[in-house]
Amino acid sequence: MTKIDEILRAIASLSEEERAALWRRAHAMGLLPLVAGEVPPGSPQDQPGAIPLTLVFDGGSRGNPGPGYGSYAFLWPGKPPEIHRLRFGTLTNNEAEYDTLIAALEALLGRLAREGVDPGDVHLDIRGDSRLVINQINGVWRVREPRLQARWQKARALLEPFGRVTLRHQPRERSVNLLGH
Repeated sequence: MTKIDEILRAIASLSEEERAALWRRAHAMGLLPLVAGEVPPGSPQDQPGAIPLTLVFDGGSRGNPGPGYGSYAFLWPGKPPEIHRLRFGTLTNNEAEYDTLIAALEALLGRLAREGVDPGDVHLDIRGDSRLVINQINGVWRVREPRLQARWQKARALLEPFGRVTLRHQPRERSVNLLGH
């Protein structure tokens, strides 16, 4: 039996929920590119009544560390993108990526509360061009930097109320096309 056969047998023994989680993590790592028209397991299209929302974020700094900036966009079905821009003090590129994601999640949770929407009804598809942030939040990579550990914990806590969350890496040019940087 080859190693591939062993892996396939192990995958076959997983529950449907575990296979969906495996698919999402493998996709987040860039191992499974999304094919046009493909519906990922557990995606909003799989669950009637769910509120699908895509959040795209990007952060950076001019110098590393340096003055930080960030942008995020909410992509609601059938509506134009809502783009928000942020400025930070002096921080690193990775800190700016995390701070942008955290600001977007806080803004979204605040908006949902004001509109009386249960975050558990929202299926959130998060996309960013920071492999570090995506892979750390997905639990694929460890968080070693103390300043990032606190941000990681805060981001993870902010994700808990949502019904379903998918975090995916996307090419930088996609973020730039939408967000402008």
